[in-house]
Amino acid sequence: MKKTFLLLFSLGVITTSIAQNQSDKENKPTVENKNMVKLNLLALSARNISIQYERLITPKTTIGVTINNTPAKGLPFSSSLESFVDDKTTVAQLKQIEFSSFSVTPEVRFYLGKEGFKGFYIAPFVKYGKYNIDFPVSFEYEGKDEFIVVDGSVKGMSGGLAFGAQWRLANNFYLDWMIMGPHFGSAKGTLEGKRALNQDEQTAIKEALADLDIPVVDLEYEVNDNGAKLKLDGPWAGIRAVIGVGYRF
Repeated sequence: MKKTFLLLFSLGVITTSIAQNQSDKENKPTVENKNMVKLNLLALSARNISIQYERLITPKTTIGVTINNTPAKGLPFSSSLESFVDDKTTVAQLKQIEFSSFSVTPEVRFYLGKEGFKGFYIAPFVKYGKYNIDFPVSFEYEGKDEFIVVDGSVKGMSGGLAFGAQWRLANNFYLDWMIMGPHFGSAKGTLEGKRALNQDEQTAIKEALADLDIPVVDLEYEVNDNGAKLKLDGPWAGIRAVIGVGYRF
């Protein structure tokens, strides 16, 4: 009887242990799950599509890349332009800008906790972006308000450092909160508009462009009988922010 009882007890312990191990494997990511894809919900709320891929390369270090696409829309924070641009004409011009963008942001994350994918992290990164801009230049000709639309692209390159934290929500799902990721660099581009212009129209457009006072950006322009061309060159800066949901696999 004692031997039978011991045998049944041992079988019960073994069975429970196997079941528990199986449950742990099902509910907890293993070290083999080195990949994660994430959707930035904060960007989605602003009509941007931002997707990140992250891969574990050491127990507490990952590498990743973020792809961001923004459809055509107005200039961000256009309602606040008056606070840092003095000239009302410039503010009115800037509020008419429409732009779309595409950017790629590689990064390395160093997790400060006991394991990768979890806890606080710091992440140096670089960002390359291409911004397509549609900009109507208003001018006055023979007592009427006229405009010429210039468009083109501005390309920017910057680098920065991000700080944030990531938590496991359930099973293989995670929450990523990048608290702040300031970055600084430079950008340049060319905008061009085609339109037949007489001498008086050219003079009026040159006067309108001369009145533009865009802070810290070098603006060169050329106006002739075929249209206008603007060249922009200057510093580039921004702040990354993420509230995203990820899936580890």
